Amino acid sequence: MTPNDEHPSDGSVQREAEEVIRKALAKKLDLEFGAAPEELGTLQPDAFADGPEPTCVEIWAHQGPAKGGQKHKVMTDMCKLLYVERLLSKPCRKIFAVGDEAAISFLKTSWQGRFAREFEIELQVVGVPEELSARIWGAQRRQFR
Repeated sequence: MTPNDEHPSDGSVQREAEEVIRKALAKKLDLEFGAAPEELGTLQPDAFADGPEPTCVEIWAHQGPAKGGQKHKVMTDMCKLLYVERLLSKPCRKIFAVGDEAAISFLKTSWQGRFAREFEIELQVVGVPEELSARIWGAQRRQFR
């Protein structure tokens, strides 16, 4: 591996995409994301906006359809949103945000999608620029095991 090569597990492209999605979501929903409350301790959502009904967001930068284990990641993130709401002891706007509609297409016909609807978890698609999408695809190919 040369100094310019990325390690196969490097997630820097996804973290960059998450930031792009976070900023676009804030603009789309007219929210200002800031620090999560101290009572959450180490349980930190990907984005948080305080208010009478706080907004808690988990972000997934994946491109393309979710594969088996990735569906578990989606469910873990949705459970995290519910736990944040429980710890805050008040209703929260819960959002699962993605950069590609295909990543959550399985939620249209699955029990996991019913779970999201039952627990009022909003699914927000915030597209990423084409160049960034291509870089995410490249990172996903590198990370595939």
